[in-house]
Amino acid sequence: MTWTLTDMGSRLALHPDLAQWVASPGGALFCARVRQHIANGGKLDRRLGLRMTARERADLIDLFGDAVGATGIQLARADTVLRGSRHTLPLRMLIIGAGGPIRTKRGQARYRAICKRYQLMRERAETLATIADVSELATEHGLLASLPDDNRRVPPEGSSAATPHWVTYCAAVRAAAEWFRAANRGWKCSERELAALALGGTKTWTEASKAAFSNLVGRPFTEAVHTSDTGLRMTGPAEWHRQGLVADLTLAEPFIELPGWAVTRDGRFDLQACGIFLIENQETFEAVATRTSVPRNWLCIWTEGFASGALVHFLGSRVPESLPIAAWGDLDPPGIDIILDLSDKCARSIRPIAMDAELYRRGRKLVEEPSQLERWLNQAQQQADTVPSHFKGLVAAMIEHGGLRCEQEGLHEQVLPYLHRWLAELKQF
Repeated sequence: MTWTLTDMGSRLALHPDLAQWVASPGGALFCARVRQHIANGGKLDRRLGLRMTARERADLIDLFGDAVGATGIQLARADTVLRGSRHTLPLRMLIIGAGGPIRTKRGQARYRAICKRYQLMRERAETLATIADVSELATEHGLLASLPDDNRRVPPEGSSAATPHWVTYCAAVRAAAEWFRAANRGWKCSERELAALALGGTKTWTEASKAAFSNLVGRPFTEAVHTSDTGLRMTGPAEWHRQGLVADLTLAEPFIELPGWAVTRDGRFDLQACGIFLIENQETFEAVATRTSVPRNWLCIWTEGFASGALVHFLGSRVPESLPIAAWGDLDPPGIDIILDLSDKCARSIRPIAMDAELYRRGRKLVEEPSQLERWLNQAQQQADTVPSHFKGLVAAMIEHGGLRCEQEGLHEQVLPYLHRWLAELKQF
Protein backbone atom coordinates (compact mmCIF):
# COMPACT_ATOMS: atom_id res chain seq x y z
CA MET A 1 0.00 0.00 0.00
CA THR A 2 1.48 3.34 -1.03
CA TRP A 3 -0.65 5.78 0.87
CA THR A 4 -0.94 6.55 4.60
CA LEU A 5 -2.99 8.69 6.95
CA THR A 6 -1.52 10.80 9.72
CA ASP A 7 -2.48 10.15 13.34
CA MET A 8 -5.15 12.88 13.17
CA GLY A 9 -6.77 11.22 10.16
CA SER A 10 -7.04 14.55 8.36
CA ARG A 11 -4.18 14.32 5.88
CA LEU A 12 -3.40 11.63 3.32
CA ALA A 13 0.18 11.23 2.12
CA LEU A 14 0.32 10.08 -1.50
CA HIS A 15 3.13 8.06 -3.05
CA PRO A 16 5.59 10.45 -4.75
CA ASP A 17 4.57 9.11 -8.18
CA LEU A 18 0.90 9.90 -7.47
CA ALA A 19 1.82 13.28 -5.98
CA GLN A 20 3.65 14.08 -9.20
CA TRP A 21 0.67 12.93 -11.27
CA VAL A 22 -1.90 15.08 -9.43
CA ALA A 23 0.34 18.10 -10.12
CA SER A 24 0.30 17.41 -13.87
CA PRO A 25 -2.15 19.36 -16.12
CA GLY A 26 -4.44 16.37 -16.56
CA GLY A 27 -4.18 15.32 -12.91
CA ALA A 28 -4.99 18.82 -11.65
CA LEU A 29 -7.99 19.07 -13.99
CA PHE A 30 -9.30 15.64 -13.04
CA CYS A 31 -8.92 16.08 -9.28
CA ALA A 32 -10.58 19.50 -9.31
CA ARG A 33 -13.56 18.30 -11.36
CA VAL A 34 -14.08 15.11 -9.35
CA ARG A 35 -13.83 17.04 -6.06
CA GLN A 36 -16.52 19.44 -7.27
CA HIS A 37 -18.61 16.50 -8.49
CA ILE A 38 -18.49 14.78 -5.08
CA ALA A 39 -19.10 18.03 -3.17
CA ASN A 40 -22.26 18.56 -5.22
CA GLY A 41 -23.56 15.15 -4.22
CA GLY A 42 -22.32 13.21 -7.27
CA LYS A 43 -21.40 9.53 -7.13
CA LEU A 44 -18.30 7.76 -8.39
CA ASP A 45 -20.29 5.22 -10.41
CA ARG A 46 -20.95 7.25 -13.55
CA ARG A 47 -19.30 8.98 -16.47
CA LEU A 48 -17.85 12.45 -15.88
CA GLY A 49 -17.64 14.75 -18.89
CA LEU A 50 -14.34 16.57 -19.28
CA ARG A 51 -13.03 19.08 -21.76
CA MET A 52 -9.41 18.03 -22.15
CA THR A 53 -6.43 19.14 -24.14
CA ALA A 54 -4.31 16.42 -25.75
CA ARG A 55 -1.75 16.79 -22.94
CA GLU A 56 -4.41 16.53 -20.21
CA ARG A 57 -5.99 13.45 -21.83
CA ALA A 58 -2.57 11.81 -22.08
CA ASP A 59 -2.01 12.40 -18.36
CA LEU A 60 -5.33 10.72 -17.53
CA ILE A 61 -4.60 7.73 -19.78
CA ASP A 62 -1.24 7.27 -18.04
CA LEU A 63 -3.08 6.53 -14.77
CA PHE A 64 -6.52 5.26 -15.76
CA GLY A 65 -5.96 3.62 -19.14
CA ASP A 66 -9.14 2.54 -20.95
CA ALA A 67 -11.40 4.39 -18.45
CA VAL A 68 -10.61 7.58 -20.37
CA GLY A 69 -12.70 8.47 -23.43
CA ALA A 70 -12.47 11.28 -25.94
CA THR A 71 -14.73 13.64 -23.93
CA GLY A 72 -14.82 12.20 -20.45
CA ILE A 73 -13.95 9.41 -18.04
CA GLN A 74 -15.86 6.49 -16.54
CA LEU A 75 -15.38 7.04 -12.82
CA ALA A 76 -16.32 3.51 -11.74
CA ARG A 77 -13.78 2.03 -14.17
CA ALA A 78 -11.16 4.58 -13.05
CA ASP A 79 -11.72 3.52 -9.45
CA THR A 80 -11.29 -0.16 -10.39
CA VAL A 81 -8.11 0.56 -12.32
CA LEU A 82 -6.61 2.57 -9.47
CA ARG A 83 -7.49 -0.05 -6.85
CA GLY A 84 -5.92 -2.77 -9.00
CA SER A 85 -2.75 -0.81 -9.63
CA ARG A 86 0.42 -0.99 -7.53
CA HIS A 87 -0.97 1.97 -5.55
CA THR A 88 -4.08 -0.03 -4.42
CA LEU A 89 -5.79 3.29 -3.78
CA PRO A 90 -9.55 4.09 -3.96
CA LEU A 91 -10.37 6.99 -6.25
CA ARG A 92 -11.90 9.00 -3.42
CA MET A 93 -8.65 8.74 -1.45
CA LEU A 94 -6.75 10.07 -4.44
CA ILE A 95 -8.94 13.17 -4.46
CA ILE A 96 -8.50 13.63 -0.69
CA GLY A 97 -4.75 13.21 -1.01
CA ALA A 98 -4.66 15.81 -3.78
CA GLY A 99 -6.68 18.51 -2.00
CA GLY A 100 -7.61 17.46 1.52
CA PRO A 101 -10.94 16.29 3.00
CA ILE A 102 -14.06 16.68 0.86
CA ARG A 103 -17.10 18.43 2.27
CA THR A 104 -20.24 17.48 0.42
CA LYS A 105 -23.29 19.73 0.57
CA ARG A 106 -24.89 17.29 2.99
CA GLY A 107 -21.67 17.15 4.98
CA GLN A 108 -21.45 20.92 5.07
CA ALA A 109 -24.99 21.10 6.41
CA ARG A 110 -24.11 18.56 9.13
CA TYR A 111 -20.96 20.51 9.94
CA ARG A 112 -22.91 23.76 10.29
CA ALA A 113 -25.46 22.04 12.52
CA ILE A 114 -22.67 20.69 14.73
CA CYS A 115 -21.08 24.15 14.97
CA LYS A 116 -24.41 25.75 15.87
CA ARG A 117 -25.05 23.14 18.52
CA TYR A 118 -21.59 23.61 19.99
CA GLN A 119 -22.08 27.38 20.08
CA LEU A 120 -25.47 27.02 21.79
CA MET A 121 -24.10 24.63 24.42
CA ARG A 122 -21.16 26.98 25.05
CA GLU A 123 -23.49 30.00 25.38
CA ARG A 124 -25.71 28.13 27.84
CA ALA A 125 -22.72 27.02 29.93
CA GLU A 126 -21.16 30.50 29.96
CA THR A 127 -24.46 32.16 30.90
CA LEU A 128 -25.03 29.65 33.70
CA ALA A 129 -21.53 30.32 35.03
CA THR A 130 -22.10 34.08 34.84
CA ILE A 131 -25.21 34.03 37.03
CA ALA A 132 -24.31 31.10 39.32
CA ASP A 133 -23.23 33.31 42.25
CA VAL A 134 -26.10 35.82 41.98
CA SER A 135 -28.82 34.83 44.44
CA GLU A 136 -31.32 37.26 42.89
CA LEU A 137 -31.13 35.21 39.68
CA ALA A 138 -31.38 31.78 41.28
CA THR A 139 -34.74 31.14 39.65
CA GLU A 140 -33.36 32.09 36.24
CA HIS A 141 -30.39 29.79 36.85
CA GLY A 142 -32.72 26.90 37.61
CA LEU A 143 -34.83 27.54 34.53
CA LEU A 144 -31.80 27.80 32.28
CA ALA A 145 -30.18 24.66 33.73
CA SER A 146 -33.37 22.66 33.14
CA LEU A 147 -33.51 23.37 29.40
CA PRO A 148 -33.63 20.16 27.37
CA ASP A 149 -30.52 19.03 25.54
CA ASP A 150 -31.68 20.17 22.11
CA ASN A 151 -30.69 22.66 19.42
CA ARG A 152 -33.41 25.26 20.00
CA ARG A 153 -32.07 28.75 20.60
CA VAL A 154 -34.92 29.89 22.83
CA PRO A 155 -35.04 31.18 26.42
CA PRO A 156 -36.54 28.95 29.11
CA GLU A 157 -40.28 29.15 29.66
CA GLY A 158 -41.26 31.20 32.70
CA SER A 159 -38.26 33.51 32.52
CA SER A 160 -38.80 36.98 33.96
CA ALA A 161 -36.93 38.42 30.99
CA ALA A 162 -40.11 37.93 28.96
CA THR A 163 -38.42 37.74 25.59
CA PRO A 164 -38.72 35.00 22.97
CA HIS A 165 -35.25 35.67 21.55
CA TRP A 166 -32.21 33.74 22.80
CA VAL A 167 -29.61 36.42 22.01
CA THR A 168 -31.69 39.08 23.77
CA TYR A 169 -32.18 36.77 26.75
CA CYS A 170 -28.46 36.04 27.12
CA ALA A 171 -27.57 39.73 27.00
CA ALA A 172 -30.25 40.67 29.50
CA VAL A 173 -29.34 37.91 31.98
CA ARG A 174 -25.63 38.70 31.86
CA ALA A 175 -26.28 42.40 32.32
CA ALA A 176 -28.65 41.70 35.19
CA ALA A 177 -26.02 39.55 36.93
CA GLU A 178 -23.43 42.32 36.68
CA TRP A 179 -26.03 44.88 37.80
CA PHE A 180 -26.92 42.90 40.95
CA ARG A 181 -23.24 42.46 41.84
CA ALA A 182 -22.66 46.20 41.50
CA ALA A 183 -25.81 47.03 43.47
CA ASN A 184 -24.65 44.78 46.30
CA ARG A 185 -21.41 46.80 46.36
CA GLY A 186 -23.45 50.00 46.56
CA TRP A 187 -22.54 51.02 43.01
CA LYS A 188 -24.89 52.19 40.27
CA CYS A 189 -23.46 51.65 36.79
CA SER A 190 -23.93 53.90 33.83
CA GLU A 191 -25.58 52.50 30.71
CA ARG A 192 -22.35 52.07 28.74
CA GLU A 193 -20.33 51.03 31.79
CA LEU A 194 -22.68 48.10 32.36
CA ALA A 195 -22.53 47.16 28.68
CA ALA A 196 -18.72 47.18 28.76
CA LEU A 197 -18.66 44.97 31.87
CA ALA A 198 -21.35 42.49 30.83
CA LEU A 199 -21.91 42.62 27.08
CA GLY A 200 -18.44 42.97 25.61
CA GLY A 201 -18.79 46.52 24.34
CA THR A 202 -20.26 49.90 25.21
CA LYS A 203 -22.55 50.06 22.16
CA THR A 204 -24.12 46.62 22.40
CA TRP A 205 -27.46 47.54 24.00
CA THR A 206 -30.62 47.11 21.94
CA GLU A 207 -34.10 48.29 22.86
CA ALA A 208 -35.13 44.65 23.25
CA SER A 209 -32.23 43.79 25.58
CA LYS A 210 -32.91 46.92 27.66
CA ALA A 211 -36.54 45.88 28.10
CA ALA A 212 -35.63 42.30 29.05
CA PHE A 213 -32.96 43.55 31.48
CA SER A 214 -35.48 45.88 33.12
CA ASN A 215 -37.85 42.96 33.58
CA LEU A 216 -35.12 40.97 35.32
CA VAL A 217 -34.03 43.71 37.74
CA GLY A 218 -37.56 44.99 38.32
CA ARG A 219 -36.84 48.63 37.47
CA PRO A 220 -37.22 50.88 34.43
CA PHE A 221 -33.98 51.09 32.50
CA THR A 222 -33.55 54.81 33.13
CA GLU A 223 -33.81 54.19 36.87
CA ALA A 224 -31.63 51.11 36.96
CA VAL A 225 -28.60 52.79 35.36
CA HIS A 226 -27.24 56.25 34.78
CA THR A 227 -28.12 57.18 31.20
CA SER A 228 -26.47 59.84 29.08
CA ASP A 229 -28.68 62.32 27.30
CA THR A 230 -28.88 62.87 23.56
CA GLY A 231 -28.52 66.39 22.26
CA LEU A 232 -31.18 67.85 19.97
CA ARG A 233 -30.14 70.80 17.82
CA MET A 234 -33.04 73.11 17.11
CA THR A 235 -34.03 76.69 16.45
CA GLY A 236 -37.37 78.46 16.18
CA PRO A 237 -40.23 79.93 18.22
CA ALA A 238 -40.13 77.91 21.46
CA GLU A 239 -39.06 78.17 25.10
CA TRP A 240 -38.03 75.52 27.60
CA HIS A 241 -38.93 76.24 31.23
CA ARG A 242 -37.57 74.18 34.11
CA GLN A 243 -37.88 76.06 37.41
CA GLY A 244 -37.61 79.18 35.30
CA LEU A 245 -36.61 79.88 31.72
CA VAL A 246 -33.82 77.55 30.60
CA ALA A 247 -33.69 78.33 26.89
CA ASP A 248 -35.35 80.80 24.52
CA LEU A 249 -34.85 79.21 21.12
CA THR A 250 -35.73 82.41 19.26
CA LEU A 251 -32.48 83.92 20.55
CA ALA A 252 -30.35 80.99 19.40
CA GLU A 253 -27.70 81.93 16.84
CA PRO A 254 -27.71 79.92 14.72
CA PHE A 255 -29.17 77.13 16.89
CA ILE A 256 -29.16 75.64 20.36
CA GLU A 257 -28.55 72.08 21.48
CA LEU A 258 -30.85 70.86 24.24
CA PRO A 259 -30.63 67.60 26.20
CA GLY A 260 -33.24 65.57 24.33
CA TRP A 261 -34.52 63.31 27.07
CA ALA A 262 -34.57 66.09 29.65
CA VAL A 263 -36.49 68.49 27.41
CA THR A 264 -38.95 65.69 26.73
CA ARG A 265 -39.56 64.72 30.35
CA ASP A 266 -38.81 67.74 32.51
CA GLY A 267 -40.42 71.12 32.88
CA ARG A 268 -42.58 72.85 30.29
CA PHE A 269 -41.83 73.21 26.59
CA ASP A 270 -43.69 76.26 25.30
CA LEU A 271 -44.01 75.74 21.56
CA GLN A 272 -45.24 78.77 19.60
CA ALA A 273 -44.34 77.41 16.14
CA CYS A 274 -46.86 76.71 13.39
CA GLY A 275 -45.14 73.40 12.65
CA ILE A 276 -42.05 71.22 13.01
CA PHE A 277 -39.45 71.06 10.23
CA LEU A 278 -36.95 68.20 10.33
CA ILE A 279 -33.70 68.36 8.32
CA GLU A 280 -31.52 65.30 7.72
CA ASN A 281 -28.03 66.80 7.24
CA GLN A 282 -26.14 69.29 9.40
CA GLU A 283 -25.03 71.71 6.66
CA THR A 284 -28.57 71.97 5.33
CA PHE A 285 -29.94 72.45 8.84
CA GLU A 286 -27.56 75.35 9.43
CA ALA A 287 -28.39 76.78 6.00
CA VAL A 288 -32.09 76.77 6.87
CA ALA A 289 -31.30 78.33 10.28
CA THR A 290 -29.13 81.17 8.92
CA ARG A 291 -30.21 81.79 5.33
CA THR A 292 -34.00 81.49 5.41
CA SER A 293 -36.90 82.97 7.37
CA VAL A 294 -38.29 79.51 8.16
CA PRO A 295 -37.22 79.53 11.86
CA ARG A 296 -39.48 82.55 12.49
CA ASN A 297 -42.51 80.30 12.23
CA TRP A 298 -41.27 76.71 12.28
CA LEU A 299 -39.30 74.83 14.90
CA CYS A 300 -36.37 73.45 12.89
CA ILE A 301 -34.63 70.31 14.16
CA TRP A 302 -31.60 68.43 12.87
CA THR A 303 -32.42 64.71 12.75
CA GLU A 304 -28.77 63.67 12.25
CA GLY A 305 -29.72 60.82 9.91
CA PHE A 306 -31.93 58.18 11.51
CA ALA A 307 -33.59 59.80 14.50
CA SER A 308 -32.55 59.14 18.08
CA GLY A 309 -34.95 57.82 20.68
CA ALA A 310 -34.93 61.26 22.29
CA LEU A 311 -36.24 62.89 19.10
CA VAL A 312 -38.89 60.22 18.73
CA HIS A 313 -40.16 60.88 22.26
CA PHE A 314 -39.93 64.64 21.79
CA LEU A 315 -42.17 64.56 18.74
CA GLY A 316 -44.55 62.16 20.44
CA SER A 317 -44.86 64.03 23.73
CA ARG A 318 -44.10 67.72 23.08
CA VAL A 319 -45.68 68.35 19.68
CA PRO A 320 -49.48 68.72 19.61
CA GLU A 321 -51.38 66.59 17.11
CA SER A 322 -52.68 69.79 15.48
CA LEU A 323 -49.20 70.89 14.35
CA PRO A 324 -47.89 69.57 11.01
CA ILE A 325 -44.50 67.89 10.80
CA ALA A 326 -42.46 68.24 7.61
CA ALA A 327 -39.08 66.81 6.68
CA TRP A 328 -36.38 67.42 4.09
CA GLY A 329 -33.85 64.69 3.44
CA ASP A 330 -31.60 63.31 0.75
CA LEU A 331 -33.38 62.26 -2.43
CA ASP A 332 -32.43 58.61 -2.20
CA PRO A 333 -33.77 55.38 -0.65
CA PRO A 334 -32.09 55.97 2.76
CA GLY A 335 -33.49 59.53 2.86
CA ILE A 336 -36.98 58.12 2.39
CA ASP A 337 -36.40 55.39 4.97
CA ILE A 338 -35.23 57.92 7.57
CA ILE A 339 -38.52 59.80 7.33
CA LEU A 340 -40.72 56.70 7.24
CA ASP A 341 -38.85 55.18 10.19
CA LEU A 342 -39.35 58.29 12.30
CA SER A 343 -43.00 58.59 11.29
CA ASP A 344 -43.60 55.00 12.32
CA LYS A 345 -41.80 55.31 15.65
CA CYS A 346 -43.49 58.52 16.79
CA ALA A 347 -46.87 57.57 15.26
CA ARG A 348 -47.15 60.90 13.45
CA SER A 349 -47.65 61.78 9.80
CA ILE A 350 -44.54 63.45 8.36
CA ARG A 351 -44.77 65.15 4.97
CA PRO A 352 -41.69 65.46 2.75
CA ILE A 353 -40.61 68.86 1.46
CA ALA A 354 -38.31 69.36 -1.56
CA MET A 355 -38.26 65.60 -2.20
CA ASP A 356 -40.18 65.26 -5.46
CA ALA A 357 -39.40 63.83 -8.89
CA GLU A 358 -38.93 67.24 -10.54
CA LEU A 359 -36.24 68.36 -8.09
CA TYR A 360 -34.59 64.97 -8.31
CA ARG A 361 -34.33 65.16 -12.10
CA ARG A 362 -32.83 68.66 -11.91
CA GLY A 363 -30.40 67.81 -9.12
CA ARG A 364 -26.75 66.84 -9.47
CA LYS A 365 -26.39 63.09 -8.95
CA LEU A 366 -23.69 61.34 -6.94
CA VAL A 367 -20.94 59.53 -8.81
CA GLU A 368 -20.91 55.94 -7.54
CA GLU A 369 -19.67 52.51 -8.57
CA PRO A 370 -22.01 50.23 -10.55
CA SER A 371 -22.32 47.85 -7.59
CA GLN A 372 -23.51 50.71 -5.39
CA LEU A 373 -26.00 51.87 -8.01
CA GLU A 374 -27.37 48.35 -8.24
CA ARG A 375 -27.88 48.35 -4.49
CA TRP A 376 -29.81 51.64 -4.51
CA LEU A 377 -31.85 50.58 -7.53
CA ASN A 378 -32.87 47.34 -5.80
CA GLN A 379 -33.82 49.28 -2.69
CA ALA A 380 -35.89 51.77 -4.70
CA GLN A 381 -37.66 48.93 -6.49
CA GLN A 382 -38.54 47.41 -3.13
CA GLN A 383 -39.87 50.77 -1.94
CA ALA A 384 -42.03 51.27 -5.03
CA ASP A 385 -44.92 49.17 -3.70
CA THR A 386 -44.69 50.19 -0.06
CA VAL A 387 -44.05 53.95 0.23
CA PRO A 388 -46.90 56.45 0.79
CA SER A 389 -48.25 58.30 -2.24
CA HIS A 390 -46.19 61.45 -1.60
CA PHE A 391 -42.97 59.46 -2.19
CA LYS A 392 -44.05 57.44 -5.22
CA GLY A 393 -43.02 60.05 -7.81
CA LEU A 394 -39.52 60.31 -6.33
CA VAL A 395 -39.11 56.55 -6.17
CA ALA A 396 -40.25 56.16 -9.79
CA ALA A 397 -37.71 58.81 -10.88
CA MET A 398 -34.90 57.03 -9.02
CA ILE A 399 -35.78 53.75 -10.72
CA GLU A 400 -35.92 55.54 -14.07
CA HIS A 401 -32.38 56.84 -13.48
CA GLY A 402 -30.97 53.47 -12.45
CA GLY A 403 -30.65 54.15 -8.71
CA LEU A 404 -28.70 57.43 -8.93
CA ARG A 405 -28.85 59.41 -5.70
CA CYS A 406 -29.19 63.14 -5.12
CA GLU A 407 -28.08 64.73 -1.83
CA GLN A 408 -29.98 67.66 -0.40
CA GLU A 409 -26.87 69.84 -0.06
CA GLY A 410 -26.64 70.06 -3.85
CA LEU A 411 -30.16 71.49 -4.04
CA HIS A 412 -29.76 74.51 -1.76
CA GLU A 413 -30.03 77.06 -4.56
CA GLN A 414 -33.17 75.42 -5.90
CA VAL A 415 -34.85 75.01 -2.53
CA LEU A 416 -33.81 77.56 0.11
CA PRO A 417 -35.36 80.66 -1.61
CA TYR A 418 -38.75 78.92 -1.84
CA LEU A 419 -38.74 76.87 1.33
CA HIS A 420 -40.82 79.23 3.49
CA ARG A 421 -43.56 79.41 0.84
CA TRP A 422 -43.62 75.64 0.35
CA LEU A 423 -43.96 75.10 4.09
CA ALA A 424 -46.74 77.68 4.30
CA GLU A 425 -48.60 75.82 1.55
CA LEU A 426 -48.12 72.57 3.44
CA LYS A 427 -49.60 74.19 6.57
CA GLN A 428 -52.67 75.25 4.63
CA PHE A 429 -53.00 71.77 3.13
